[in-house]
Amino acid sequence: MKKLITKKDFVLVIIVLVVSLAGLILVNSADKGKTATIKVDGEVVETLSLNEDTLVEFNGVVVTCENGEIYVKESTCTDKVCMRSGEISKSGEGIICAPNRVSIEIDGKNTDLPDAMTG
Repeated sequence: MKKLITKKDFVLVIIVLVVSLAGLILVNSADKGKTATIKVDGEVVETLSLNEDTLVEFNGVVVTCENGEIYVKESTCTDKVCMRSGEISKSGEGIICAPNRVSIEIDGKNTDLPDAMTG
């Protein structure tokens, strides 16, 4: 009778778990940003401090900053992907509302982290 899990399978599972844990630590080690830059048509229109509660509107997109995070509260676009992006607060993170040509990016020094990881 064959074994269901061999020693090689066990070693492979351990390696995958270690690599996954290292990826999570790397992604979560990004610094909290202090400011967010809002661009409309690629032009900087506002730089907001994440330490202040703020509500601004550009091109039909209502942007809210509270509790050190920034997010799109309302948008006139049809798909609402920007609203489903959620709150962002770490350096290098961003939200884009392509139909309204509005982008938000957290400023900071850790922008060299990977955008995505595959295994």
